[in-house]
Amino acid sequence: MKDTFRVGIYARLSRDDNNGNLESMSIANQRQILSDYVNEKGWILVEEYVDDGYSGTNFDRPDFKRMLKDIECGKIDCVVTKDLSRLGRNYSMTGYYTDEYFPEQHCRYIAINDGVDTMGANNDFAAFHNVINEYYPRDISKKVRQVKRTNAEKGMFMGSRAPYGYKKSPEDKHKLIIDEDTSWVVKKIFGKFINGENARMIADDLNNMNLLCPRAYYYQLQGKDNPRKDESMTWSSATIMQIIQKQVYIGDLVQGQRQVVSFKSKKRRLTEPDEWIIVKGTHEPIISRDIWDEAQKIRKGRYYPRNERKDKTDTIFIGLVKCADCGATMCASMRGRQPKLTYRCGTYSNHGKNVCTSHNIREEVLEAIVLNDIRHYAYIASQDKDYLIKSISKMLSKDKESESNIMLKELKKAESKVEEINISIKSLYKDKVTGKISEKIFYNLLEDFENELKNCENTASVLREKLDIKATTESEISLFADRISKCLDLTSMNKFLARELIESITVSAYYKVDGETTQDVDINYKFVGNLKNLEINFLKQAM
Repeated sequence: MKDTFRVGIYARLSRDDNNGNLESMSIANQRQILSDYVNEKGWILVEEYVDDGYSGTNFDRPDFKRMLKDIECGKIDCVVTKDLSRLGRNYSMTGYYTDEYFPEQHCRYIAINDGVDTMGANNDFAAFHNVINEYYPRDISKKVRQVKRTNAEKGMFMGSRAPYGYKKSPEDKHKLIIDEDTSWVVKKIFGKFINGENARMIADDLNNMNLLCPRAYYYQLQGKDNPRKDESMTWSSATIMQIIQKQVYIGDLVQGQRQVVSFKSKKRRLTEPDEWIIVKGTHEPIISRDIWDEAQKIRKGRYYPRNERKDKTDTIFIGLVKCADCGATMCASMRGRQPKLTYRCGTYSNHGKNVCTSHNIREEVLEAIVLNDIRHYAYIASQDKDYLIKSISKMLSKDKESESNIMLKELKKAESKVEEINISIKSLYKDKVTGKISEKIFYNLLEDFENELKNCENTASVLREKLDIKATTESEISLFADRISKCLDLTSMNKFLARELIESITVSAYYKVDGETTQDVDINYKFVGNLKNLEINFLKQAM
């Protein structure tokens, strides 16, 4: 065993960890115990890592990730914590680090109070410690959920953010009061809606008035920078409809509509209506019940009722149809006076003509176009399958060669940049050690370098993956030819067949040619892509 180690001590504390004993669990207390331990052993204390205010149930912690980077670059070869729970409270992930990660990185790990040492002969009880450490946040999470549900049933507002039009009372954060700065906008939305304007028109009007949408207003109120500066920061038809449907505006609280899937995860699931907690008359309404009821009647009459819509699982091309301009997936919904299933650009539907143009196509029309195209290539395959395979192979080889040359140049640039950044980081460490730069400047520069390095490495990784993908083989083209040849007498499409043959379908906006309105529909088939230019080559050969 080595006589000395380059040690990194790790301390962590969250509100749930205090457990009524703040002093014994404090960062200062942990730091003292850990530094005393390292000094007693005669080892070298290289770095301290502290995550104050971070839960142990997930490992997305800034200093924990910094510690891993230092392990991987060889800066430290031993990590010491006060106990296993400081490392983490997720038993599977903590077990991964103690049983796999640290040994693979040749890094020793010690949890002082629990007697865990990855270089020791017997660490069998570490697994039991991990299970016990996870039980604590699991139990806390369960109790917190119970308390929140009980309070919600009492009519207390339990959300972190008040609904648009309201704010939390300064005297009681569980009570909603009207926000005079935005409540008039809510009234305006309902007024316009019951007077015949649709959601898109209302959103455009609010954007033209330069009014902040709920998300943008929240961040301005908090004095924070908007994390997203795209179209989500403007009024959209979806935002308008969300407001129209909210029962909170008539003084009722509806809570429990979302629930976390696990105490280990921040992901949330939508709950069923019978799981919702509805308490009426908890706060002052912005909208009268008569106006709200009228808005719901209009909504259900104007917009095809959700429970009567065609099930999306029945739509043939759902997820395959893309907008040719913005690239967004086109959503399926029932539209028109005699409702028919129609695919429509989601970006335009939500944000209007300032973001994208109108794109829509009825499923029956799209099905006819796809059927005609499939039968066309099925006919070619039935006449001369070998020629079809060779023609596709030739077309793809030409396209792949040009594309590969471009990607190779981009990959070389990215790899060269990665090498430059790594050299700069090494030089930066030397400057810190020799005292040429302060610790503050060091970490600022290091963060910039690491962000740039991550971007370059991601770019290089994506390019390598694309280049490593084998060019479409003749056997794959043959598989496509075999599949399509069976569709000569095809009379209708289904969801399974669409996914077996098609990668994606792009639909353009309508435009006029010689006074006639038309639109482009491009079909990208599995394995072979778009074959619209192949038809001409085949016909010339046939002649």
